[in-house]
Amino acid sequence: MGGIHVSQSTKDYMLDGIKHVCGAFKNRAPGTQSERDSQEYFKKELEKFSDEVIMEDFTVHPLAFMGFIPIAAFFFLVSIALYWLGPRSIWFSVAGVLLTFIAMAMFFMEFLLYRELVDFMFPKRVSRNVYAVRKPSGDVKRRIIFGGHADAAFEWTYSLHGQLKTLAPVIFGSILGMFFAAGANLSLMIKTLASGAPSIEGAWKAVGIILICFIPFGIAISFFINWRVIVDGANDNLSACYIAIGVLKEMSDDDFRYENTEVGCLITGSEESGLRGAKAFAKKHQKELKEVETVFIAMDTMREIEQLMVYTRGCTGTVHNCEAVGDLLRDAGLKAGVDMPRAGIYPGAVDAEAFTMHGIRAAGFCGVNHNPKTYYHTRHDTFENISPECIELSLKVCLEAAKLYDESGGIAVYEKARKNK
Repeated sequence: MGGIHVSQSTKDYMLDGIKHVCGAFKNRAPGTQSERDSQEYFKKELEKFSDEVIMEDFTVHPLAFMGFIPIAAFFFLVSIALYWLGPRSIWFSVAGVLLTFIAMAMFFMEFLLYRELVDFMFPKRVSRNVYAVRKPSGDVKRRIIFGGHADAAFEWTYSLHGQLKTLAPVIFGSILGMFFAAGANLSLMIKTLASGAPSIEGAWKAVGIILICFIPFGIAISFFINWRVIVDGANDNLSACYIAIGVLKEMSDDDFRYENTEVGCLITGSEESGLRGAKAFAKKHQKELKEVETVFIAMDTMREIEQLMVYTRGCTGTVHNCEAVGDLLRDAGLKAGVDMPRAGIYPGAVDAEAFTMHGIRAAGFCGVNHNPKTYYHTRHDTFENISPECIELSLKVCLEAAKLYDESGGIAVYEKARKNK
């Protein structure tokens, strides 16, 4: 392919595509008909540039990932009332402890660990993944996959109104309150079991007053999601979808194939429901993905060049992606003209973590500001608010990554270099 260059045709294709999908497939929430229709569209587009395209449906409970929040908030608020009722019967304290522990379990499992705990409580829907392959000219000895997700998020109320100035106090205030309520009810229960129920006075009264002060946070977190608004998702994450497609388009337009490296494009569904699409794909194809060395590179919200970073710690720091793939991405970035540092621990995840959970080498790179801007998860995530420059540069990074991966003969070179550090 020579030096990495993105054709004007591909630049126009990516931007026109984002605009088209935003207009033609509104309200692409996970598990909706619009999301499935958009994936059907992506399948037809990918058939132009690929040797093989598969489309797979999977079941999902799309409202569980964020739908637990108002339930947990309700349990937290009820536990405050139960604390004040504790001296009347130990069962009030027991109920308060149970409710707060259930709320904390939902928070840890659904949000921090991205595990399905309460999904069964929510309606089941059908979502869809699309995977396209451009085969090598010879035998397949290694595989690199680039990915984005087709679904769009429900609006985050406090990303629209105040950004970090409202997000931080609402999130941390409610979490702190939940833990404090659990501790308060547990302490009251233990005291009652040990020496009888105390009167709510003195220190016990002070604890109760502090709990009351947390009530506004519990109410506010209940409205964290605006379920009436589904954003267009131009940045998050049509930008990444079209970059991944752009890799195959550039190769197809140049009639180029690697000799032994297969290049794939994965567009997942239901990422906004806790990486459910990537999880479904990685689980279903785990055996074949491990038979040939495979690396997966996830992209998300390719909006700010200044924020382009490599992501090797996801799910709020609980999942450690492949550092060697991260090194590959950083080298690719340097060749493309951007120095991408490692991202720190942040509250969230990208599809790479789903692959890591299934033992497949993966990492991500994103161009999103963690001091949330209104292009992220709000009604302002529109075609008019994208960055063509960041999208083009990100495509160059992907093309460089594929080239480096092929020239290096796989990821072993990066793994060895890391061991020798």
